[in-house]
This record gives sequence, C-alpha cells and structure tokens, in this order.
Amino acid sequence: METKISKVSLIWVIIMVGFAMHMLADILPAFWGASIAMPDSTGVAPTGMLLFMVGMAFFVPVCGLLCMQYRNCKLMRIVNLILAGVMMLFNIFHASELLMEFSPVQLLIHPVMVVLGIYLFVYSLRIVKQND
Repeated sequence: METKISKVSLIWVIIMVGFAMHMLADILPAFWGASIAMPDSTGVAPTGMLLFMVGMAFFVPVCGLLCMQYRNCKLMRIVNLILAGVMMLFNIFHASELLMEFSPVQLLIHPVMVVLGIYLFVYSLRIVKQND
C-alpha cells in the first residue's frame, strides 16, 4: 500500500515538472531571437486560459499531493482519483494537439505526460479499491 502511495505522490511531482519542461520548451526559441508570440496575439494574455493552465499545472497536482497526505480518509482517496482522472484526460487531449500542429520538441514531452497520467489514474484507482 505505501509503495503505491509513494508512486502516486512521485507521479504528481513528475507531472508538475513535465508541465514546467513543456513551458520551457516553448520559451527556449526566444533565446535565439525567435518570436514565441502566438499568431494573431494582441499583447493581452487571456486571463481565463492563464488561470486554467495554472490550475492544471500547479493547483490540481498540489491538491493530489495533499490528498495523498490525508489518505486515511476515503474521501481524500476518491478526490485524488477524480483529480488523477481529470489530469489523465487533460494530458490525452492536450497531446492530441500535436496532430494539428506538430512540434518535435513537444513530441518528447507529450507522450511521457500521457503515460504518466494513465499510470497516475491506475495507481490511484488501486489505492481506492484496496481500502474498500
């Protein structure tokens, strides 16, 4: 049981690092003078999108980590499972964007994030089932 909990916590942390690497991969071309602005950008960042990305890249994983700290409560294990499911689906849908706009750098990150999301969900499901 403790091994699965350690795996879930580690996967949450690795997912956070994966999102940081995803952002870094998008920003790196600026160091060579390339424009990294989105096409047709107005210079105003969409607040809703920024909040959504902060939520998915930081808030959801942190909540998942906190749920694992209070894992003796069945509700926390279920909340962790729901968050893991949300993260898995987000990673799958976000990776599917590679089909529309291919990026070789992101090709290294997205498949790993999808696999991590699936593992996270599977291990979280096992933790919920073991304690029933």
